Amino acid sequence: MASLISELSYFLKKLEEIEKHLKINTLTPNEKRVVHTIVELKTKNNSCNITDVVDISGMSRSSVYKTIKKLTAKNVIYLEQSPNDKRESLIQFF
Repeated sequence: MASLISELSYFLKKLEEIEKHLKINTLTPNEKRVVHTIVELKTKNNSCNITDVVDISGMSRSSVYKTIKKLTAKNVIYLEQSPNDKRESLIQFF
């Protein structure tokens, strides 16, 4: 068990370093959750829209929209209209 705790501690410290390097260490837990979901979706699908974030994150639609608005205001992400579905916005990183 001590080995597991030691490994977890190591990886948590590394994650903290990465978040500082990427300048996302000041984000709230909801903001981090949305950012992590966006990264996961963009890695798998090479694109990401708001509906996907709602479906994958487990957060409510209103929470995702509020969080995306905050991340946009912080210049972490921006939205562009989907060429395939004019009702949907694609999420991009700056």
